[in-house]
Amino acid sequence: MDPSPTESLQTWRTNETEGRESSVWRAMDLKKRRKILEKKKTIHDLIKRASSIDDPLSPFDSFRRYRRNDLSLYLESGRGDRLSSSVKHHIQKLLKTNMEGFYGSDWPIQAKVKRKEMSSADAHYIFVRELRFGKAYETSTQRTCMEGCNQIAGFVHYRFILEEEIPVLYVYEIQLESRVQGKGLGEFLMQLIELIASKNRMSAIVLTVLTSNALAMTFYMNTEYQAFLPQKLIFRLSR
Repeated sequence: MDPSPTESLQTWRTNETEGRESSVWRAMDLKKRRKILEKKKTIHDLIKRASSIDDPLSPFDSFRRYRRNDLSLYLESGRGDRLSSSVKHHIQKLLKTNMEGFYGSDWPIQAKVKRKEMSSADAHYIFVRELRFGKAYETSTQRTCMEGCNQIAGFVHYRFILEEEIPVLYVYEIQLESRVQGKGLGEFLMQLIELIASKNRMSAIVLTVLTSNALAMTFYMNTEYQAFLPQKLIFRLSR
C-alpha cells in the first residue's frame, strides 16, 4: 500500500533533517581535519626551523665556558654531517669506553647503529673541549679554540624530532671522559639542553636510559630542571 500524503511528508522532513545534520557533521569533520593538518604543519615547521639552526648555543654564550671544580672547559656546537674523521674516531672511542659494558654481547650491533646515527645531518652536537693553556676564551673565536683547546672531553648528541605527536628535543647521548665526571658538568649540560629546547619551543626533553645503568638513572632523576618546558623530561627505559 502506498504511503499516505502525511507519511510521505514526514519521511521527506526526516530525510531533509538527516541530510542537514549530515552536512553539519561533514563540515565539522572538515574543520577538525583542517585544524589537525594545520597543527601538524606548525609542528613540522617548528622542528624544521630548529634543526636548521647552525649554532643553537649562540643565544647562550655564558654557557660556553665551564670553570668549576678544577675544570677549564669550552663548549661548541657541531653537526653530524660535518664531523672530521678524527672527531668521529674520538667520540666513537669514548662511546665504546662508556657503554660497551652495559650492552655486553650486543655492543657490535649497537655500535654500528650508533655510528650511523652520529653521522646523520639531523644530529646536533655540543662538544666539551679542555682549554689547553687555561686562558680565558674569546667568545665566537673558533680558531683560538682549535689552537688553544685540547681533545674533546665529552659530548652531547641531540636532535629535534616529533615524538608522540609533540615536538621534542631528543638526547641521544651524553658521554663524558671519566676525568671530568662527578664535577657538576653533566647537570650543567642538562640545564643547557633545557634552555635550547625552550628557546626552540620544544614541548619536552626525551632520552632513553638503560635500566642496567644505575648511575645514569640516578643522575637524570636527581638533576634539578627549571620550569621552562611544558612536560619537562620524558624517560624511555631500555633493557
